[in-house]
Amino acid sequence: MTTIDQRQPVLITGAGGYLASWIVKYLLEAGYHVRATVRNKNDFKKIGHLLDIRPGEGGILELFEADLTRPGDFNKAMRGCEVVFHTASPFLIGKVKDPQKQLVDPALEGVRNVLYSAAETPTMKRVVLTSSVVAMYCDAREILDKPSKKFNEEDWNRIADLQYEPYAFSKTIAEKTAWALMHEQKQWDLVSLNPAFIFGPPVGNRADGASVATLQRALSGEMRIGAPDLAFGIVDVRDVAQAHILAAFNPEASGRYLLSKQSMSFLELANEIDAAFPGKYKLPNKVLPKWLVVLLAPVLRLSKRYLRNNLGYRPEFDNTRSTSLLGLSYRPVRETIGDMVRGIEGAL
Repeated sequence: MTTIDQRQPVLITGAGGYLASWIVKYLLEAGYHVRATVRNKNDFKKIGHLLDIRPGEGGILELFEADLTRPGDFNKAMRGCEVVFHTASPFLIGKVKDPQKQLVDPALEGVRNVLYSAAETPTMKRVVLTSSVVAMYCDAREILDKPSKKFNEEDWNRIADLQYEPYAFSKTIAEKTAWALMHEQKQWDLVSLNPAFIFGPPVGNRADGASVATLQRALSGEMRIGAPDLAFGIVDVRDVAQAHILAAFNPEASGRYLLSKQSMSFLELANEIDAAFPGKYKLPNKVLPKWLVVLLAPVLRLSKRYLRNNLGYRPEFDNTRSTSLLGLSYRPVRETIGDMVRGIEGAL
């Protein structure tokens, strides 16, 4: 059992990001002293929305510059903190020219540097790590081998590598490294949050995240002729942020928590958008035949191997630990999608 003194400052890495911004917002509004690391304190295009948050009574925001790949960069910001939220990690969709340099190195070095700083911070008690469901599975067809037909916290991705699904590979080895480092010491404990595909409105006018880009592609009419028969877990960014806060301050929080409201296909996602905004966007109303999706693989930025292992398969997720142990309540998907579309309409 780990008790955190909530009067002390808390640290959030990658604070300008899509998810981290919501964690910062909720903490500031609740009156916490928040230390936030960003790459450049003067890049107001990327951090201005943080400065616009109105803190609750006692709420304080301090900005620190830090680089994931520079050892010791988090020491100063972490001084005096009892908990750190490590959210910073690259999330790139599409063609990655150098997965080792663009994905794996910053994810792995970031975890190491943050946890090494935690080991050098005498006050540190808990690390809350943002991982992903892709650290639990690689391809949807793996669901066929699950007796329960659902992925859960006991699962690990054993398929992804530098050539195939390198983002999933980076999240997997980063989380495994974090657990290994945690077991090498007894000063602080580790809680991992593993969200499915995160949707929901951005804080302020930040509309450049990978999840936002995915929805923008759907709204642009790019899929109007039909949607690929691909499915994924979906969860609201605000629920994920709240899960992080629950994980930080619940003395009994431990281990991994899979975060997913439900599974959806691209066509179901389009139907939810159309239900909220009837006729406003050129959305798909049918599923593309498998042969056509394979033919369009380069345009869709998906490999044929990925399509072979995911087309027509529906991954399902067991979120029991997050609801029963963390006490997390999930928003309806329609609310998530509607709020997200309204939040990014100005950027379309």
